[in-house]
Amino acid sequence: MEERDLEKLKEYFGVHHTIFTSKAWEELQKREYQIGPEALLDEIIEKRLWTNEEIAWVLRRLIYYYGQKNTYLKDAPIERVFLNMVDILRAFFLLFDQLDPDIDDNMRTYICSKLADATWGVNSRTREYVHKIREKKQPS
Repeated sequence: MEERDLEKLKEYFGVHHTIFTSKAWEELQKREYQIGPEALLDEIIEKRLWTNEEIAWVLRRLIYYYGQKNTYLKDAPIERVFLNMVDILRAFFLLFDQLDPDIDDNMRTYICSKLADATWGVNSRTREYVHKIREKKQPS
């Protein structure tokens, strides 16, 4: 099937153009398979400016590492992990503000659900729980 026909099919079935459906993403995936994910990550972070595909690839890599239950990141200094998360949140905030994306309800529901889960320890109810835990740990 030719590229033009594939594009018509995507349009017909309502498949949106995303970073993950782009030619540049395919090329990045091929590069990852050629040199390995660690080498590609090193290659990307050496650069000052990244493409959108490289940004998405790094975010996917971060999700992979931070999503592991038995990750060695649990041994990392907690301050460093928090700084990493703040950096990610700042980048997401800037993108969201700049793009003001038109998101369908299913995607919006997913994003809202994940952000709501991420407020654990920040909202008043769970923050009180964290304070109680801290008080129990402190010697009287």
